[in-house]
Amino acid sequence: MEVLRFICKFIFFFFIRVKVYDEEKVPESGGLVVAANHESMLDMFMIGYKLPRYLKWMAKEEIFKNKILGKIFSACGAYPVRRNSRDVAAARTTFELLEKGEAVGIFPQGTRSKGNGRNNKAKHGVAKFAIEAGVPVQPVAIWGKIRLFGRVYVRFGDPVVLPKAPEGQKYTKEDYTRMAQDILDGIYSLMEVPEGGDN
Repeated sequence: MEVLRFICKFIFFFFIRVKVYDEEKVPESGGLVVAANHESMLDMFMIGYKLPRYLKWMAKEEIFKNKILGKIFSACGAYPVRRNSRDVAAARTTFELLEKGEAVGIFPQGTRSKGNGRNNKAKHGVAKFAIEAGVPVQPVAIWGKIRLFGRVYVRFGDPVVLPKAPEGQKYTKEDYTRMAQDILDGIYSLMEVPEGGDN
């Protein structure tokens, strides 16, 4: 893992200039859902390479059908999930990781947006996992020109603790979706260089 981090640091210094802000806001331990907008296949690397802890990531199962990409993503802590279906195994893995105190990265939109993220609404999973596992959500925004010699910004927000359902009640899928959308809206509100940051 450290070798991969070194490679990421080299690439993100010389070939894609990645500037990270407020990474100190990420809790150093304990279960955590890291929620981010999804712009490219490099997102998980740009988001995690400077953090003091390793992130696990839900990634579409199609990636793992490519042996080379599958090995790279697995080595980086990613595990497969079937999109557009109820993947019980992936959900179980996610809860197990959170209960063990791991940080799990999830893209609320469930797909890459390629610069049009505001057109893609959030799915309910990010809120459901956080509430049922009893862990906070760490919002993080990524934006910029994700290309060779481009400039990319990554900014972490404050962790969010979602409220549990009132005693004797259960949240519906619509409730989870609404909270997930609030998280996603908060992510997009982070897309500006903080005061004093390097433009």
